[in-house]
Amino acid sequence: MEVTCPSCSSRFNLPDEMAKDGRKLRCTVCHMVFPLVVSTLQPNSGDLKLDNLGSSDKRLKKKIKKLPIILGVLVFLFCVAGALAWEFVFKSPETTQLSDAQLADKVRLLTMRQVRQYIVENEKIGKVFVIEGKVVNEFPDPKEFIAVEAAIYGKDQRVIATKKQRCGTQLSLFQLQVLSEKEMEAFLNNKIEILTNNVNVKHGGEVPFMVLFYSPPDDVSEFGVRIIDVRDSRGPK
Repeated sequence: MEVTCPSCSSRFNLPDEMAKDGRKLRCTVCHMVFPLVVSTLQPNSGDLKLDNLGSSDKRLKKKIKKLPIILGVLVFLFCVAGALAWEFVFKSPETTQLSDAQLADKVRLLTMRQVRQYIVENEKIGKVFVIEGKVVNEFPDPKEFIAVEAAIYGKDQRVIATKKQRCGTQLSLFQLQVLSEKEMEAFLNNKIEILTNNVNVKHGGEVPFMVLFYSPPDDVSEFGVRIIDVRDSRGPK
């Protein structure tokens, strides 16, 4: 015979010979003691052993319903943590906290090679002033996230524009000719490329860089580049 607990609604199978009106039963789920009322019993042809699967199913369904909410919260927290980590790693290079002497000491064993400038005619935006080169790590320990700052000057030596750039990426001549400004900037700031080329740079290793100025004025006469940031590597020595 089937018995339903009046407290938690768990259902159990009770042998017919034990089904006596007024008999006290104890629920195996909530442990409530209650009297048996024969008139409320329904026949059950299933197993005569006490069975609390009905209650387990309810609890399981409740947990399943809550699962998407829990997963959503975990995904949200993971995304927030990831965004904060990316922001910390790839935030714009800052030099205002360091004096010229402190900055010079911080980057003293980083040198630049093969630095050059040229102008490319882009089919979408016109002229692009390109500055590129390589930074070499002469420190005995590995370095990473090296950054440079480039500037272009007019004929009167005034600064026309400056721009900061993490090292690690360069575009081909074909890309410089056909990509849009947005596409070129996305490529130069590609986090995967930066993580591939500008992390754990060992002694003697080099990192490429490229800085672009779009639609520069005709009176650009000079350019300059300096190294403005570097970090100690957290990878293997």
